[in-house]
This record gives sequence, C-alpha cells and structure tokens, in this order.
Amino acid sequence: MKVGPVPWWMRIKGRVLVFGIAMSIVPSLFLGLASFKAARLHLEGTIQQQNLERANALAAEIREFVQNMADSLTHVASTNASVLLGQDQVARNSILGTLLREEPYLEKVTAADRNWRVLSQVARREVILPHSVPAKLEKVEFTDERSFAISNVFFTGDGRPEFYLTVPIQDPYTRQVIGYLQAETDLKGMVTRVANLRIGQAGYVYLTDEKGNLISHTDFSYVLRQENVRQNPSVRGFLSGESPSHRGREYDNSDGVRVIGLFAPVGNPDWAVFIEQPIREAYQPISQFAFKLVGIVLFTGILVTLVSVVFGLKLTRPIENMEGEVRRIISTGDLESTVVQQTQDEIGRLVQSFNQLLHLLDQNSKKLKAEKELLTTVVNGIGAGMALLDAEKRIIWWNSIFADWFGSDRLQNLPCERVVAGEGMDCLLPENDRVVSLEVNGVHRFIRQMFYGLAPENQENAAYLLLLEDVTQRVEMEARMIETDKMAAVGLLASGVAHEINNPLAVISAYSEELIDRLSEKSLTPVEVREVLNVIYGQVLRCKQITDQLLHFARRGKQGWDLVDIGLATARTLALLKHRARQKRVGLESTLPEGLLVLGNENEWQQVILNVMTNALDASPEGGVIKVRAWREGISIQVEVEDQGEGIPPSQVKKVFDPFFTTKPVGQGTGLGLFVSYGIVQKMKGELNLDSVEGQGTKVRITLPSQEEGDDEAPTKGSDC
Repeated sequence: MKVGPVPWWMRIKGRVLVFGIAMSIVPSLFLGLASFKAARLHLEGTIQQQNLERANALAAEIREFVQNMADSLTHVASTNASVLLGQDQVARNSILGTLLREEPYLEKVTAADRNWRVLSQVARREVILPHSVPAKLEKVEFTDERSFAISNVFFTGDGRPEFYLTVPIQDPYTRQVIGYLQAETDLKGMVTRVANLRIGQAGYVYLTDEKGNLISHTDFSYVLRQENVRQNPSVRGFLSGESPSHRGREYDNSDGVRVIGLFAPVGNPDWAVFIEQPIREAYQPISQFAFKLVGIVLFTGILVTLVSVVFGLKLTRPIENMEGEVRRIISTGDLESTVVQQTQDEIGRLVQSFNQLLHLLDQNSKKLKAEKELLTTVVNGIGAGMALLDAEKRIIWWNSIFADWFGSDRLQNLPCERVVAGEGMDCLLPENDRVVSLEVNGVHRFIRQMFYGLAPENQENAAYLLLLEDVTQRVEMEARMIETDKMAAVGLLASGVAHEINNPLAVISAYSEELIDRLSEKSLTPVEVREVLNVIYGQVLRCKQITDQLLHFARRGKQGWDLVDIGLATARTLALLKHRARQKRVGLESTLPEGLLVLGNENEWQQVILNVMTNALDASPEGGVIKVRAWREGISIQVEVEDQGEGIPPSQVKKVFDPFFTTKPVGQGTGLGLFVSYGIVQKMKGELNLDSVEGQGTKVRITLPSQEEGDDEAPTKGSDC
C-alpha cells in the first residue's frame, strides 16, 4: 500500500514543536490572564469603593444640611410659638428677619396659622409688600418618620435650585399644632460642593430628587438644560427601590460613553448622589499591564519554539529511520527481515519490540494459511449450502455445496432471490430458521433456511450469512408420522361414527317398512307419503353430515397455511367425539366463539384438538365433565381443555411430549398424540403447556398468535411444509 507524504502538523517533530509552544504560551497566558483579571477586579473594587465613599460622604453632607435647616426652623418655632402666631406683626417680622440673618441658605421665611393662612413673610433679596403676600401656603403632609416636610426642588430665574422646608409650630403646653413655619432654602452651596468634587480626569457627580429630576451636576450646564438622566441604569435602580451596592454597574451614559456608575441615597430627603467614571480612564493601568504581558508571552514563545525545533529534530531522526525500514518491509512483504537498532533508549526498545512483532506476524501468517485451508475443507464438507450476501442481498461468496445446488456459473453479485428460486422466496425471511420448498437441480426439496447478520466492518463487506440445509427426509418423516397419528385417531373414531350412523339408519328402516306396508294396503294419502319421506330425508342428511365430518378430518391435509377460525374448527372436532363421550357418560361443556382467527392448517389443528380431547376422554371418570373454551387475550388466542381425571404423576409430566411415551394400557395409545400436537403448535408459532395435579385432573392450554382477516403478514400458500 502506497503511503503519501504526511503533513508537517501530523509528524512527531511538528507535534513536539506545537507541544513546546503550547506548554510555554498556555501557562503564561493562563497566569497572565489570571493576574490581569485579579488586578482588574482589585482596581475596579478600589475605584468603586472610593467612589462609593465619596458618594456616601456627599449624601451625608446633604442630609446633614437639610437636617440643620430643619433643626433651626424647629428651634425658632418652639421658642417663639406665641410671638409667631400673635398679634404683634413687628415682633413676628423681627424673629423671621433674625432667622434669615443667622441662616445664610434661607431666602424667604413665612409664618402661617393652623389653617395655612399666611401671617407674615420676610425675604432676603426682596421687599415683601402687604399686597404681594399670598393668602395661604400650599398645604403639605407630614410623615411619622419626619418632623418636617420638603417640597419638590425648583429653580429660580437665575438658575439656583431651591426647595421649601416646612416645620409645624406647636403649643408649648398641649403640643397641639397651632401653625406652620416655612423657609425657602437655597441649594447653591450643595451645587458648588458637587461641582468641586473631582472624580479622576473625566468622572462626574450629580444629584437627583426622588423623581429622578437633576438637582446638581459637576457640569452645571446639564442642570440648566434639565438633562434627562432617568434612563441611566443607576438612576433606574434608585427609582425602582434597589438597595445600593458597593459594586457598580457598567453602562453607556447619555453621551454614549461606557462608564462605571453607582449611587448613594441621601435618605432624608429621598434624594440620591450618583457618581459615574469612564471605564477607559478607570482601567488605564490594566491596559498598560496587558501590553507588558503580551510582550512577555511573545518572547517566551519565540524562545521555546527554537528549543522545540532542536529537540524535535533530535528526537524524530531515529523514528524517521525506522519508518523507512518499515516501508521497505511492507513493500517487499519480507516478514523474516529485521530493522536495525540504532539507540538504546525507548525508541531503540521500540525497534526491538517491532522486530519481535515481525517474527510473531510471520508465524501467525503461516498458521492462518493452514487454518484457512482447514476452514475451507470444513465449510465444503458441512453438508449445507452457504453464501455471503451484501446489504442489498447480492451474492459475494458461496461454498461448493451451494454451487452444486444452484450452479457455479456467474453467481457473483447476482440477487439471491434470482439464484435461489422458489414460490414466495425471500433470502432474508422475517422469521429465521424457516423450512421452505425449493426446486434444487430439478427436484422438489425442503430446505431449512437460516441467516445471520454480520459485523459491517468485515473486509468482504458482507452483511449476512445465508445457510441452507436439506431437510427433505426429516419433513417427509414428520408428515408420515402426522398422517399415521391421524389414521390411528380415525380408527378410534370409527366405532363411534358407526354408532352415530346406526340410529338414523334404524329410523330410515322403520319408516321405509311402514311406507311399504301401507302402500300395499293403499291406505296412504299423498300428504302422509310426503311426511314419511321428509323424515327419511332428514335422517339421510344426518348420516351425510356425520360421514362428511369424518371424511373432512381423515383426508390428507393440503400444504401451506391459511387463516383458521379456531372456534369453528374446534367445534367440528368435538362433534366427532360426542358419541364417545356419551358412551363414557362424560359431559362436554364448550365455549367456542367464532371469529378467533390464527395462521395455520385447519386439518392439522383438528388433529391437535382430537389428540388432546382423546387423552381427556380416556382420563375422565364416569360422570366427569370436560371443559373446552377459547378466547382472545391481547394479541393472542387462548384455547383450554380441562378434564377431571386422575392427573399425571409429577415424575411423568416432563415425559408426556416424548414420542411413543404413553400412560395408557397396551393397545390403547401410540404415544404420538401429544408429541405430534406439540410439533404442530410450535409450527404455528404457539405454545402448548400442560398443568396436571395427580388426583385432580389435567389442564392443557394452547396459546397462538392472533390474526385479522386480510392480514398482510400471512405467508404465501405452499411456502411452508
């Protein structure tokens, strides 16, 4: 066999090279990637922890700022409740003005009674005229968790964010709410604090209220144009009520820049501080580390490649020399030659082992030739025709007996059915081990056909082994045995049938004599003659029916199978045994519905029932009952014959199916009944089981595969013996 050039990647030197490069680069890449990932996670965690601390610190400042403003208002409201709600307008305005001077972030302060009617209002940047004071404040709701109320953030004409902070004024004695103190609070300080907080070179901070409205931003232009930040995942998480996490999330901001974002809720009020930092800036040290890692891996790969080339050449040279010697041996077929051993290492020992293998192959080759000759002798002398078939049932090999039967000229690749010709012939029958009728050298023979599936990887591409065995003598002997048993049964039935015919003959004789006497006396009318003749005709039909049943059973059965109605065929057989049953005073009970179809030969089936019933009658005592019934059970037909006889001893149960074995007295049985019946039932693909208890009777059950009218699986008539 000619061997073409081997690609470099399939040679050992190529594999050594690839292995060396892989074992140098893969660990380096693995360690580098692991280090890179660990460094990235550490840096990312550090950056996010720092940003979270900044966000929490800013949120705490805002929370503290709002709380301080609320505490100042609450203190003024609690210490000056009577003045703020009294009649002295000057004193009330004085307290409100003092509050404005002490708190630089308050722009306007308003006092109102319990009905939210404005009593006084003082502003830092404008003069409040009496007609410009609103009649009432907008009503706000206080929660149990807070002692103050905060309005939505709004922006003044010059762009400053502000909100209203309202605290209740309580009666110092009853703690009842008697009024309200409201302050317009400026967030300019917080805006400046956010703008001055730097997050790297390109990071930024912004503040939103509980609805996601932008309050402050590192770039205040976002606030002026009220940039919509609600689509940012961090803002969506805050608005949906997510808990803040120390791990930020990556997403694209409104400018399309990939950032790491996180948030910290203020808590009171329900605002949140957000920090976003571009990923490129955050991971810049990682990019530098990755560049250095790639350089190290490339340098290591080049170095290991050079070492692998040198080592691979040194390793593979002895192997290539051995390969050349092996090719020489293959081309010459000289199994007695050897390969020169050049080294003492593993390759040298491999050469030594190969030489030993060559010696064993030479010995085994000689043994195989001898065994092949022996096998050819055995195959040709086995007495059966053998052939190998491919998957399409074409003949690819045959032995000498097969050639003698079907001719040896041009059998190669011919279809099997074309060579092995027969009625309904199929070289691969659905049922293996089947006896078929064939014409062999012009002579009608019975052949037992068997086939065996072969492994698909055999060199001949054979799919099946066909084995044909000539069983003509055995089939003819079985047929003669069945016919002999049938004739013996007919002999047993003859006396009973004679008695059955004797009764209608006696009636015919009596009526005939009466008819002759009365005709001589000329005392009969035509009507009376007709009545007598009808009686005689009925008895003649009765005789004919009895003889027809006996002839139907006694005639030689036709070859082949057909659909048999088990109930009808069994009933016909029981009719032949009625007289004998009456003679023995044994009752017959039968349940035999029609339409129970099986595949078989009706004549042979009647012989089975006759044999089983004859045994049951012989074993039944006077006054006993034999029950015969048939029924469908799933996909099978069950036939059962049960008697009340003496039963069979356990030691003899296993022998009842042996030929010529009988428990009857000498002269009353041939010993073939159950043997023949068992063979017929097996041929019908059924089972015959006998259950007998000594002293209690015997039950014979026959199980046959059920068939339906017009079943396509019925074999062709004449294809079976």
